[in-house]
Amino acid sequence: MSTAVALSSSLKHNLALGIRFPQNPSFYRRNGPKVSTFRTFTVAMAAINTTPLEICVKASVSTPNKLGDCPFCQRVLLTMEEKHLPYEMKLVDLSNKPEWFLQISPEGKVPVVKFDEKWVPDSDVIAQSLEEKYPNPPLVTPQEKALVYVLVIILMFINCF
Repeated sequence: MSTAVALSSSLKHNLALGIRFPQNPSFYRRNGPKVSTFRTFTVAMAAINTTPLEICVKASVSTPNKLGDCPFCQRVLLTMEEKHLPYEMKLVDLSNKPEWFLQISPEGKVPVVKFDEKWVPDSDVIAQSLEEKYPNPPLVTPQEKALVYVLVIILMFINCF
């Protein structure tokens, strides 16, 4: 079953549903012009699955029941948070891997996410799968921006010589 969920991760302090606020500061001056421009508020909506995704991540070595220091697990969790996806996190002690985890991930690597009754390892593959299944909000760099960035780096490198 799907439901509509708002995907706005941050709301400006001066925006609210159904209220329009002036952008032009001269609007507030007594002798300023009476005409002003307005900023409008929009909410992006997307249909997502209400059942949480299952994810196995590294548990902290020093603190029980806390997320460990694995950047790959953190990357996948941040992607899920930014996309406002519900998930159920299972902490795995990698120094003493439980049998149920080795059945899910025979290599014993984390993170592992369950997509459509199949466990998927590797943070790159997981992030790509999340982007394909849940495209809003987009978290990948658009191709044209990536090209401009590469060109700037090349020009900076050429100017060094």
